[in-house]
Amino acid sequence: MYADRFPSAELQRRPADYQLKTWDYDSICSMQQQAQQDHEHSKESSLQSSLKQKVRRLLLEEEEELATRLIIMDQLQSLGVAYHFEEEIRNILMSMHVHDAHHQLKHDLSSTALLFRMLRGYGISASTDMLSAFRDENGDFKAANPKDIDGFVALHEASYLAFPGEAMLDEARAFAVKKLEQLMPSMFISMERQIDLPLQWRVPRLQAIWSLQQHGYNDEKHLSMDPSVLQLAVVDFNLVQAVHGAELVEVTKWWKETGLGVKLPFARDRLVECFFCAACIAPEPPLASCREVLAKVGSLIVHLDDVYDLYGTFDELAAFTDAVGSWDDDALSTALPEYMKAMYSVIRSTSTEAADRVTKGKGYDVLPLYKKAWHELCKAFLIEAKWQHEGQMPCLEEYLENGWVTSTGPLLLLHAFTMLQQQEQIDSWLRNHDDGNDMVYPKLVELCSMIFRLCNDCATYEAESERGEEASAITCRMGCGASKEDARAAVVDAIAETWKKVNREVALSSITGTGSAANRVCVNLARTIQCIYQDGDGITSPKDSRKRLVKDMLFTPLDLDICGAW
Repeated sequence: MYADRFPSAELQRRPADYQLKTWDYDSICSMQQQAQQDHEHSKESSLQSSLKQKVRRLLLEEEEELATRLIIMDQLQSLGVAYHFEEEIRNILMSMHVHDAHHQLKHDLSSTALLFRMLRGYGISASTDMLSAFRDENGDFKAANPKDIDGFVALHEASYLAFPGEAMLDEARAFAVKKLEQLMPSMFISMERQIDLPLQWRVPRLQAIWSLQQHGYNDEKHLSMDPSVLQLAVVDFNLVQAVHGAELVEVTKWWKETGLGVKLPFARDRLVECFFCAACIAPEPPLASCREVLAKVGSLIVHLDDVYDLYGTFDELAAFTDAVGSWDDDALSTALPEYMKAMYSVIRSTSTEAADRVTKGKGYDVLPLYKKAWHELCKAFLIEAKWQHEGQMPCLEEYLENGWVTSTGPLLLLHAFTMLQQQEQIDSWLRNHDDGNDMVYPKLVELCSMIFRLCNDCATYEAESERGEEASAITCRMGCGASKEDARAAVVDAIAETWKKVNREVALSSITGTGSAANRVCVNLARTIQCIYQDGDGITSPKDSRKRLVKDMLFTPLDLDICGAW
């Protein structure tokens, strides 16, 4: 029956030469979890509690100078422990905003730029007028101290919190970059990394690793920080890593039980990389269910992407899309190929299990939303397959309208939102899911998914072109006459402009008081994508530098000796 329906299937497969998986799943499953089982009674856990109290007292010390308090809050963010003090930090920043604290900073460029960045980062109103003191009578930025490296770095970082249309911050960035380039010979090599990927675009969990490593190697930085802050960061990192490690073991066992790595041998097997991404998007220990569903759905998406992009014939893909739309057992008795039946079965069981968890926890039946989102993704994948099958090149607008969905960001964030129990958003989706129209996602989901799509296209363009895959944001621009270099530059510019829209959307939602946890997950998705695709395709062909990031974050505890004597 299969041969009758898809007579030329085997002749139409396209080969791929993907890297084998990096990580040994049997070794992961056999990892000793004694440290995780006992972590609440460990020295580190007890120490964490006392250190949090010390840092909280330090943070709330009102006699500290304004610039010093800003530095402490920035250190907590950079070291990955600000989540313990979210309420305190927000209250301090709100007080600074209400009392126009920037006037007290006079001509301190570093502190003023830092205050601006932190206010906007927390969704608190901050006007670009805060930086007016650092412009001359012609409106150009000026440097009171031509060697103010800290000030130029802070200004550069602050410029990435711009909203659309804020040309002043574009000018600030150009000024800061020019000054830093002039000073570069006298600076640490780490400055190149800071200019390459700004703080606003960096994954907080990975930034914590980098910051902690820098403090371990740099005595000057070490001495400039209160010891309790650094000690808390190291202890907290290891405790959170232990939590993540235990979760990875369970997710790996689930993946092995699905058998998809064997049943779909042509597809990329990237379970550990997907868990790594999930832990970057939702790192805090209480968000375990969010990490689990992101890792599972992400792993399924990688396989599904290869089904549509590489292996499935167009007739098979159309039949599979219809099966996902029906979402019933009959699809398993149809003429779908066996590899597609296996894929379909695990998609259904995984999302059904996640929906059952939400129902038990909050009483919502979100399975209809999952069904619809999976079907919309498959339909969008099928559109791309049709373009490929018929040799069509869509216009850029048509491509991107479909592309933010095929980025898979909407499906991932839908599952994450339901685990975060975002009641207002879930209610809206449930009210509208029967209207026959497509899912309507929050603007922030669409924007972060667009960053996903554009970063992916930049990183995968060369390899996909070699495999004969056509449509991308780069090729669509080239189809309009742009050179490859100009097309790539335009996509890079589009990513930066989309980030400005993300900044504005976060600020707007903060004003209305909606979805702070969901906002963080959305923005962290975009940050994770920037990381994964910063130096090539970190999913398909991870380089040693990306493998090292995974190892550092998931498998390698930090040395407590970084903190010196305890």
